[in-house]
Amino acid sequence: MNRGFITVGLMIIMLLSMPFVSNLIIKAETADEIYEQVNKAPVKEYALVLGAAAYGDKLSDILRDRVDTAIELYNAKKVSVIIMSGASNEADAMKNYAMEKGIPEDMIIEDTAGINTMASIKNIGVGKSIIIVSQKYHLPRALFLADHFDIDAVGFTADKREYLKIFEFKKRELLATTKAVLDVILGEGFFQ
Repeated sequence: MNRGFITVGLMIIMLLSMPFVSNLIIKAETADEIYEQVNKAPVKEYALVLGAAAYGDKLSDILRDRVDTAIELYNAKKVSVIIMSGASNEADAMKNYAMEKGIPEDMIIEDTAGINTMASIKNIGVGKSIIIVSQKYHLPRALFLADHFDIDAVGFTADKREYLKIFEFKKRELLATTKAVLDVILGEGFFQ
């Protein structure tokens, strides 16, 4: 009887610690693939801007910082093309914003099927080289997924300010990272 309680107790501890352990492992594995200075970033074919909230044509602070960062990479000739990935309204708003900032329309690709990080990464396809543009808390998971799908990727941080809801974003990211690990181990769609 005690053996059963110990086994159940250990399983509960493992389940409760999984989000923290998986997050730490992925952060450690991807740390050297994340850049913060444009002059130190490698040259890649594409910048992949991961979607976030957009309200009509108005970008949330997080999304605006991602697009501004991709524009900086483009202007520094670190990428040739910018992929705006997100829901249809996000991709449209990002594209319009980038064009207002001087990025030629033919240098922007809209990925309106990128409804989440995994979809955005999968839509890139094997053989492409990308710089994933997002906030630092989000990049380890995105790079983990890119590695899983054999995509040549590095990350670039788009943290240009303090975000009002950063604690909420980090809590969500902890769970999303755990889900990504389980999706990779157990197969996509297991939790759908």
